[in-house]
Amino acid sequence: MHLRSCRAAYVRRVSQCLVAWLAACSLAFAQGGYTKEAFPDIGLSLERARDYEQVPLQPDEDLVVLLYAEKIPKNPKERRAVRPTLEIVWLDWVPDPVAKPRTDGGAPAGSTPEPKADAKNAAPPVPLPINSFERYAGRRLKEYKLAEPAILKPRDGYTVRTVELEEFKPSKPEVLGFAYVLEQEQKRTVALVGFCAEDDFKEQSKIWRYMGDHLDVSEPAEADFAKLERKYAHSGLRGADYRIRVRSKMVRGWQAEDTPNFIVVHHTPDQPLVRKIVNDIEILHDEYEKLFPPALPIEAVSTVRICRDQGEYMLYGGMENTAGYWNSATEELVLYDATVKEKGKRPRVDGTFIALYHEAFHQYIHYSTGELPPHSWFNEGTGDYFSGARVQGNKVTRIGPNSWRVELIREALAQGVVVPWKDILRFEQADYYAPGRVAICYAQGWSMIYFLRTSKVVKANARWSAILPTYFDELKAAYADELAKLGDAAKDGGKRFEAGKRARTRALDLAFEGVDIGELESAWKDFVRELEDD
Repeated sequence: MHLRSCRAAYVRRVSQCLVAWLAACSLAFAQGGYTKEAFPDIGLSLERARDYEQVPLQPDEDLVVLLYAEKIPKNPKERRAVRPTLEIVWLDWVPDPVAKPRTDGGAPAGSTPEPKADAKNAAPPVPLPINSFERYAGRRLKEYKLAEPAILKPRDGYTVRTVELEEFKPSKPEVLGFAYVLEQEQKRTVALVGFCAEDDFKEQSKIWRYMGDHLDVSEPAEADFAKLERKYAHSGLRGADYRIRVRSKMVRGWQAEDTPNFIVVHHTPDQPLVRKIVNDIEILHDEYEKLFPPALPIEAVSTVRICRDQGEYMLYGGMENTAGYWNSATEELVLYDATVKEKGKRPRVDGTFIALYHEAFHQYIHYSTGELPPHSWFNEGTGDYFSGARVQGNKVTRIGPNSWRVELIREALAQGVVVPWKDILRFEQADYYAPGRVAICYAQGWSMIYFLRTSKVVKANARWSAILPTYFDELKAAYADELAKLGDAAKDGGKRFEAGKRARTRALDLAFEGVDIGELESAWKDFVRELEDD
């Protein structure tokens, strides 16, 4: 699964992640009381409810500075329908831009209203700065309407108010929100924003109110990176600044391991699992590089984040029915410890590594092509191809079928619901992900790549065996040409997107030039009918 950005999903997940839970006390005291915590680097100290735990933030998150969620009990019967969460938002005040004076006799200049889209202009309006809680809610919490605020006694130079939030379209169970807002005019706004199920709102809002009453705000202290700088000074690892930035944002209980191309941030007690991930990602990176030499040397270092379990993964931005994702916007590959533990048997970790090998390919190809994603059949199909890798010791011993795809593609072929090659080859991501056929597209994309890389029929046909390397080589060359034509205009995201589409089309046309698609598809169908999951 390749996610260009998961920020919107992440914000929704913070408020609506469905997980588990045991009821806490009905008074304004959290189960187990509160623990004093100080964060001098962001200028906050607070009383944290002991049945809450800190959750990592997305690397590109710029407004939420702390995120907490109620701890998940081991007993499934003690779980809530909606996991209570609490985010702390820090908004530095900046003025709205002032409208330029008019010379046509119209209205005088004044503060700028929220911009509206111009029907004659496709370019989106420039948004105003988020300098108040209400504006934050309007941008980040669009699913909620705000009740009339309750004004509390000012303290420490801040006005104080609480605001309840209600869903415009109630979910099942309904999720309610509560905000405790401290505002210092023309300086900053700090808000605690909590969400939980309607049935838990009375008890949870008391906890959030208590934490708000005991929140202290000060000027952020200068972060001390000296220790981390010393750590990397003689390490020989590239990307020291990036690694320091990642480590500086780790929350309590998380650890990190460095490799030549990655920094692995993890929150699982399974150290053998972590060691295998650290080992395997470098081995797979070498395999990717053999098949897909980069357009330019790759200098970037990327993060691999291993969440403790599925609940933590989903709260961090993962989606249901996925085991991992690559977020190019934050340069993170995110997965979770999907170890299957059965009593009396050795734990199986297949799901974790199927996701790792797949998503690590997306991570690599992002840089290898110059940050241009290939067509989805090639991109997702090759990610799934590497999911079948078998790693032993320090090498890939073989690449076999992807156990998640074999049965589905055989059934789809038998039922006549596969997508014709002439169509799927040209699918852009939106076409590939279309509801109702995305699962078949994934299975078909994998089988097409597996066929083109392993079939004896393909290997015996020089033209067919040249399809994949030709496509990749031309993709890099075509994209470089398109960007060169754009010159300075290449900084325009829309123009880069269109340049990428032209490069993909050119690569596809050249890769399949002179190929009888019908004949190739027929050979693929024969191959699929004989597929077996090993």
